Amino acid sequence: MNGFQPGNKYGRPKGSRNALDAFAYAVVLAHVQHNSHEPAPEEYAHSNLWKSLEVTLRRDPREYLHRVINMLPKQVAFEHTSIRELGEQELDELIVAMRQRLAEARKEQLAAPVKLVTHAQ
Repeated sequence: MNGFQPGNKYGRPKGSRNALDAFAYAVVLAHVQHNSHEPAPEEYAHSNLWKSLEVTLRRDPREYLHRVINMLPKQVAFEHTSIRELGEQELDELIVAMRQRLAEARKEQLAAPVKLVTHAQ
């Protein structure tokens, strides 16, 4: 009995997510890991969530980061051994990749044309 069963007073098993949550997490994870110079993954490219993340990253990288962080669990447990398992080179590569992604987002934000919208009254 892994899924919800009628009459089960406890509902879903602890830690399970519904389909929308699972899809949203998958899209955001793919977007965070995505290289902006490559085409978007076919399974997510046409979703409104992917498009929204693209626009937010381009217009306001800080807001993008805020939205991604808000999707993370509020309490995260870290094991000291997990960071120790990464070698110095792996840590350096991770830092370089994060800096590159941020620089690309800033560059795209500066290059994006400013569109003025006027409201008719």
